[in-house]
Amino acid sequence: MGLISVDGDGKRILDYLGPVVLEIPGTDQKARELMVKPAYEFVLSEQERINEQGDPKLIARYQAFRDYFESRLPSWGLEARPS
Repeated sequence: MGLISVDGDGKRILDYLGPVVLEIPGTDQKARELMVKPAYEFVLSEQERINEQGDPKLIARYQAFRDYFESRLPSWGLEARPS
């Protein structure tokens, strides 16, 4: 149940970058660099690609996805890239 959280839109989500995950053994700096940072970079690159395509539905979804990632990055010791 600790993996369930309420997102910015008020809906429940699986909070796979939340505080419960940080308590799992092995979520040290190496895990951050090997998992969270590349995933965030992927979200950014896909958001850029989707924005270029101009699909409003996907643009909104990728913005929400980016917002989720960026809300959790400080907990992982990472900084968000400026928009």
